[in-house]
Amino acid sequence: MSDPAFDQQSTDRARVAGGAGMAFVGRMGALLEAAGLIAFTWAYGSATFGLFAALWSYVKVSAAVSDVATTIGLQRIVPQVSDEEGAEAVGAAMKFSFLISCVFSLVAVAAAPSLAGFINADAKDSEHLIEIIQLYAWVLPFWTAVEVGTSAIRAQRTFGPEIKVRIFYEQGIRLVAGLGFAAIGWMTFGLFIAHLVSVILSALLAIRLIARYYDIKLVLKAPMLGTMGRRLIHYGLPVMPSNLSKKLFAELPVMILNAMLPGAAGATAAAFYAIARKIASVLQMVRLTFEYVMAPLAAEKEGAGNRAMLQDMHAFATRMSMSFALPLCAALILAASDVLASMEPEFAAARSVLIILCLGRAIEALTGPATTIVEMLGNRMLPATNALTGLVVMLGLSSILIPQMGADGAAIAASLGINASAFLAVAQTKLLFKVKTWTIDSARPTLIAAVVSFPVGWYFAAGSYLAPPLNLVLAIVFLLAAIFVIIRFGLSNEDRMALGPIGKLAGKKAKL
Repeated sequence: MSDPAFDQQSTDRARVAGGAGMAFVGRMGALLEAAGLIAFTWAYGSATFGLFAALWSYVKVSAAVSDVATTIGLQRIVPQVSDEEGAEAVGAAMKFSFLISCVFSLVAVAAAPSLAGFINADAKDSEHLIEIIQLYAWVLPFWTAVEVGTSAIRAQRTFGPEIKVRIFYEQGIRLVAGLGFAAIGWMTFGLFIAHLVSVILSALLAIRLIARYYDIKLVLKAPMLGTMGRRLIHYGLPVMPSNLSKKLFAELPVMILNAMLPGAAGATAAAFYAIARKIASVLQMVRLTFEYVMAPLAAEKEGAGNRAMLQDMHAFATRMSMSFALPLCAALILAASDVLASMEPEFAAARSVLIILCLGRAIEALTGPATTIVEMLGNRMLPATNALTGLVVMLGLSSILIPQMGADGAAIAASLGINASAFLAVAQTKLLFKVKTWTIDSARPTLIAAVVSFPVGWYFAAGSYLAPPLNLVLAIVFLLAAIFVIIRFGLSNEDRMALGPIGKLAGKKAKL
C-alpha cells in the first residue's frame, strides 16, 4: 500500500521538475537572444548596439515600476482565489500597469531633449538621439503588457505558452526585423524600430494567451481599482522595491557605464557588459527556472498550510540548482573565447567581464529559490530590505571600481551586490520561516558536480586553449557528460524519477 505523504511528495517534486523543465527550455531562448545580439553587433556596430542596450535597460527598469509588482502579485493571489476573482485580478493588473506605462512614455517623449544629455552615444547616433528616445519610449507600455500578461499565465502554473511569447516570438521577431532593417540601410533607427514592432506583436500574443486561460469577458470588464485591483496594489506597492531591484541588479551596470564614460566609450562599454551579461544569463537560467516555478507553487502550499511539503520542494529545487549550475559555469567559461571570437575583434575585451559574471551567478545558484520563498511567505518589507542591501553594495563598489576598471569593475560590483541580497534571503528562510535551503541531501550531488567540473577549471587555469570553435565543441560535450554523471551518480532515485524520462534514462542500472 502506497504512502499518501510520499506519493504527494513525489508529485510535488515532479511538478517542480516538470515546470522547471519547461521554463529551462524557455530560458534556453537566452541563447537565441545572445545569437541575436551578436548579429546586431555586426550589423549595427558596437556603439549603436551599446546605445540600444542602454535604452533597453532604461525601459526594463521603468517597466519594473509601471507594473507595480503585479507580476508578483498575480502569482501570489491567483492560485488562492476563484476563477472569477482571478480574471478580475488579471484585468485590473493589465489596465492599471498599461495606463501607468503610457504616462511614463509621454513624459519621456516630452523630456527627450533633457534626457539625451544623460546618455552617451557616438557622433553619428548623437545627431538623432532625441528622436530615438521619443520613438523607443513607446516600447515601455507594450513590454509592460508582455510582462504582466505572461505573468498571468504563469500564475495558472502553466509555464510553456508564456515562454514562447517572451522568448521565441519577441526575440525572434526582433532578430528578423532588426537584420532586415539593417539590410536596407536603416543604420540608426532600424534596431529601435525592430524592437518596437516585436514587443507590440508579443503583447497581442500575450492577450491571446490570457483569453485561453481566463474568461476574457471578465478580464475586459474588470474594474481597474475594484476589489482585486486594490488587493493587487496593496500587495504590490511594498513588494515593488524588491521587484525593481532585480531589474536594477541586471540593468544598472549598463546604465552606469553608459553615463560615466563619455561619448562612444560609454556606449561601447555598455555594449561589452550587455553582451557578457546576456551570455552569463544562460547560467542564471538554472536558478530562475526554479524561481519561476516555485513562486505560484509556494503560494499554493502556503495557502493550504502545508509547510512540510514546501520545505521538500524548496530543498529539491535548491539541490537541482546547485548541481547543474557548477558544470554550466565551467562550460560557459570554457566556451567564452570562442563565443566572443564570433563577434567584432574589440569584443574580446568582454571575456574577463563574462568570467566574473559567470562566477557570480554560479555562487548565487547555491541559494536556490530562497529569494522567491521570502517574497511569497515573508513580510513584504523583507524583500525590499534584502534588495536595498544588495544595491547599496553594488552602487558603492561601482563608484570605486568603474573609474579604475571599467566594465570589469561593474561586473565585480554587480556580482557581490547580487550575492549579498541572495544570502540574506537564505538566512531569512531558515531563521524566520524554518525552511532550510541546504539539507544533507544536497551534499552528494554538489560534490559530484564539483568533481566533474574540476578538470575544466584546471584546463582554464593552464591558459592553453584550442583554436575556435574547438573550445565551444569541447564545452558542449563536457556539459552533456557532466549532467549525465550528476543525474546518475549524484541524485537519489526519488530525485531522478522526478526529472521524468531524462532521469530514468540516466539512472538505468545505477547502483546507489
